Amino acid sequence: MKIITISREFGSGGREIGKRISDILNMNYYDREILTAIAKNTEMDERYIESIINNGSIHSFPLTFGRTFSYSSDINNKAVLLAQQHKIIKEIAARNKDFVIVGRSSNEILKEYKPFNIFVYANMKEKIKRCRERDNNSSDVSDCELEKQIRRIDRRRAESHALVSDIDWGDKSGYHLCVNTSGMNIKDLTPLIAEYAKYYLRRNFE
Repeated sequence: MKIITISREFGSGGREIGKRISDILNMNYYDREILTAIAKNTEMDERYIESIINNGSIHSFPLTFGRTFSYSSDINNKAVLLAQQHKIIKEIAARNKDFVIVGRSSNEILKEYKPFNIFVYANMKEKIKRCRERDNNSSDVSDCELEKQIRRIDRRRAESHALVSDIDWGDKSGYHLCVNTSGMNIKDLTPLIAEYAKYYLRRNFE
């Protein structure tokens, strides 16, 4: 089984790279599907779960009724949701099908499977630009506020990663390839990344 993990700074284009790689290499792709699975397991609102995992705080997203109601005091804990996420990622790997997975410290959670690990980053100017291109509602937010949001999300990602690894999130020693997307066209760049990944996986698994 071949696995590619994509860790990324917010706004760097890592999610798009992951999806494009999966299409090029004809591999299954997992990203928000994991949140959907957690929501199904816990009977909670998917947006609420994403908020807790990404921000560690509770927003005004609704709880759904069902068995979740009986242990809502536990499920509010970020650690519980991260444990669910960990379990689901392991279950995906147990199916023995090639796949690309974005974020969620999957490079560490799946290290026994020897995945090809990519870290995607960019300078702040480029990340702000991509955020604005992706979100039509961002026009009312200043660059300064967007930068604060980006840094906050990346800080949460680093904190979650620290729960499963002794290597800092973004430290090059934890990845096989680090990609700076600043000033790059992701559509043109991704086939090169996919070729590198394919070469690595072929060398190590065939």
